[in-house]
Amino acid sequence: MSRSDAILKTLEVTMYRCELREKQRTVLWMLLQGKEKKEIASTLHLSEEAIRKHQRTIYNKLGIEGKSQLVKWVIEQISTSIHEPQPLSKDQIFWEQMQRSNQNEVGELRGNRF
Repeated sequence: MSRSDAILKTLEVTMYRCELREKQRTVLWMLLQGKEKKEIASTLHLSEEAIRKHQRTIYNKLGIEGKSQLVKWVIEQISTSIHEPQPLSKDQIFWEQMQRSNQNEVGELRGNRF
């Protein structure tokens, strides 16, 4: 697996949790590769204004304000994943959330008995 593939795999889970849509994930990945808005627009057959809007939406969803914070965000995501064996799949995230929800419901039921 190449370095960029490993980084992409690490970031996929976070992008999913931040509710980035497929087009937004594609734009983000191209920005991370250092591509200019004009090149991204040409590749994706979109206007540069559409790419700017995607970029603003991405930054809002990630809670960042610019490219320097984007770099910091990526480094944080990668550094926290070093301690994890592998990123979770979308299915694993869903089942974890379901288990937590069920545990909360059981706890609430037990609390109501007393």
